[in-house]
Amino acid sequence: MKLLKPLIVTGTSLWILSYFLPTINIGDWTTLILASIVMVLVNQFVRPIVKLLFLPINIVTLGLFSIVINVGLLWLVTYLVPGFQITNMVVMGIHLNQFFSILLASILIGLVQSFVAFVL
Repeated sequence: MKLLKPLIVTGTSLWILSYFLPTINIGDWTTLILASIVMVLVNQFVRPIVKLLFLPINIVTLGLFSIVINVGLLWLVTYLVPGFQITNMVVMGIHLNQFFSILLASILIGLVQSFVAFVL
């Protein structure tokens, strides 16, 4: 039950963003559900360990290294879930490589998750 609300919020956020952003590719509903499950599990179990390992760097950078951790964890989810991809994107005529595409997707996923969690 503790993981059910984050699972619903994450699944809804991924579905909304995949609808509006052509750079987030989710094959079908099973891929969406699998990506949501993996993302919730990574956020619940892997994220605290990684944040603890990189705590000194995070303190020195005043928390900005958390953004790099978020990008790395989202990349891990795209690596683990077949059919879930974040491809290169073009923003205002500027071609972004995969790192910056995942960075933008990570920021947008966080914003949409906050909004969906507020609504629920």
